[in-house]
Amino acid sequence: MAESVIAVRTTRIFCRDGCPARPNPENKTRMASAAEALLAGYRPCKRCHPLHEPGKGPAPGAPIVTLARIETPLGPMISAVTGDELVLLEFGDRRMVPTQLKRLASLLRCRFEMGDTPLLAKVRRQLDEYFAGKRREFDVPVSTPGTAFQRAAWDALRRIPVGSTRSYAEQAVAIGRPSAVRAVARANGDNRIAILIPCHRVVGSDGDLTGYGGGIWRKKALLEREGATVG
Repeated sequence: MAESVIAVRTTRIFCRDGCPARPNPENKTRMASAAEALLAGYRPCKRCHPLHEPGKGPAPGAPIVTLARIETPLGPMISAVTGDELVLLEFGDRRMVPTQLKRLASLLRCRFEMGDTPLLAKVRRQLDEYFAGKRREFDVPVSTPGTAFQRAAWDALRRIPVGSTRSYAEQAVAIGRPSAVRAVARANGDNRIAILIPCHRVVGSDGDLTGYGGGIWRKKALLEREGATVG
């Protein structure tokens, strides 16, 4: 279950429980998760660092990762970029978002700020074109820190043609690990960049739409948009 946070209406920040900032009680409201607070336009507190693991805030001088909300026809998404690479793109109601943010904080040793950048503008523009049926491929630079196995699985996802699907077993064969079907499924679930790294194109061996953290209804909508045959 995602950790709930305290949103402060007057400052538009959100904190974890026990934050030393001690906001005035009448200005506080509890939200179910950091993702909900981000989607509502709140910024992470710079004292308690609610997007990091407790007690593991960013070091002085840590690089900044910029967070933003992106609207899509399938619901709002949370995006995160470094100076020149996209590192997160998730549907905001996915339960894994807070966990993925904490993983990024640990992997990149970064601090998070809300804002906008030229790269975020490019992500928005290309997603708009994709949903309008005017774009089938993306050329946004991405960064996918993870294990060697995860990176191999994510690279294989990017090689699935638009309008096509593969089974988890076929994905395992594609990375040279035919017996690692369950591990491939776990790697798909750990994908932090939805749509651009198209884990929605992987289906069950019988063609069933299964295993999509953003919701099966979104998986179906994305595949239909791309012209894939949906069983």
